[in-house]
Amino acid sequence: MGIFQESLNSYLTILLITLVALSSCFSSTIGLNSVIAQPTTTTTTAASQFTAAKESSIILLLNNVKRYLPDASIVVGIITPNGTQVYSYGNLSKANSTKVNGNTIFDIASITKTFTTLLLADMVKQGLVNLEDPIGKYLPATVKIPTYNGHKITLEDLATHTSGLPDFPAGWIRNRIYTTQQVYNFLSNTQLQSEPGTKANYSDFGMGLLGHILSIRAGVPYAQLVKDRILSVLGMDSTGITMNSTAITLSDALKSRLAKGHIGGGKEVNLEFVPEVIQGAGALHSTTNDLLKYLAANIGLIHTSINDIIQETHLIRHEYPQAPSLHFSSASNKSSSASYIGLGWFIDTNLGTEVIQHSGGIDGYSSFVGFNPTKQEGVVLLCSCETNDMPLPVIESLIKMKLRTLF
Repeated sequence: MGIFQESLNSYLTILLITLVALSSCFSSTIGLNSVIAQPTTTTTTAASQFTAAKESSIILLLNNVKRYLPDASIVVGIITPNGTQVYSYGNLSKANSTKVNGNTIFDIASITKTFTTLLLADMVKQGLVNLEDPIGKYLPATVKIPTYNGHKITLEDLATHTSGLPDFPAGWIRNRIYTTQQVYNFLSNTQLQSEPGTKANYSDFGMGLLGHILSIRAGVPYAQLVKDRILSVLGMDSTGITMNSTAITLSDALKSRLAKGHIGGGKEVNLEFVPEVIQGAGALHSTTNDLLKYLAANIGLIHTSINDIIQETHLIRHEYPQAPSLHFSSASNKSSSASYIGLGWFIDTNLGTEVIQHSGGIDGYSSFVGFNPTKQEGVVLLCSCETNDMPLPVIESLIKMKLRTLF
């Protein structure tokens, strides 16, 4: 699995979705008194549209995490036009028994990519870049940029995973410090897998380069660019990047709210280092409450100066056959559904229903944000656990929760 790869939706779902969709649990409601533990719940306003069936699927997920991944923690946030609700289970770490909540910090990995592509849309609107610009226009002339039969990589290709670049170049080692020149050397020695703009193939490296290019064009470090253009506008004060070019730089204030990541089911790990040049692929941390603000802007429940460019990122631009949809109600209904990609976001469609989503995975953490723009409803999920460590019951309840809260 790539460092920030869209793991659950891209791989495990295709194996499990039919099993879950056909199981009787979709037509039954689990009583709250039958679960093994009541999670912590915070509600900002009454949410009449939030059904008991949806809530029971969330509680089932949290209880399955408690049963099968007891050392991990998980927070689920729901947003509808009637308000938000937050459910949580677990502690910050083995050494810190503070309960996780909507203000707990998690690594959000590849969800970062949707912020990078939002920056792209913003800079296009400002006239600083164009989607069709070749990336060589913004990189040093000494960098040898790969082409495919003479076809060049554009900014839009990076933003839609159609650059032809691999997930990572050969020889790349995760959690290692690489200088800007070393990353340029990787790029110069990489062969494209397909003609740019023709085939979607998930590339962490490509999306990271996009963030780097936008930073060069703006003359502002990527972390500051995201803060100035997005986070400050939306009031996402607990979201940011906790590393510089050589080290993790986590303040005491952030450490006191950070949920420790887990691998192998229970081993605690530190945050994974992401080289500065590709931080746009997956270096952000955030909280459930901050991401609910992000979803509120994406589904039009709040209005800010960046609402118009947010909508630009949702437009379908390419098919994305590698990412199976979340919504199959039966094996026979697969032909009526399809998956696409916009600027960074993955888009599932089925008989007029559309869900826009992105997930993330990195050492010790998994994350998901998704929303139904028509219903103006969305879900945030942050877990201090890895998807690869989730046993079948957790995965099944996770998929069920997504289906019930988004469709």
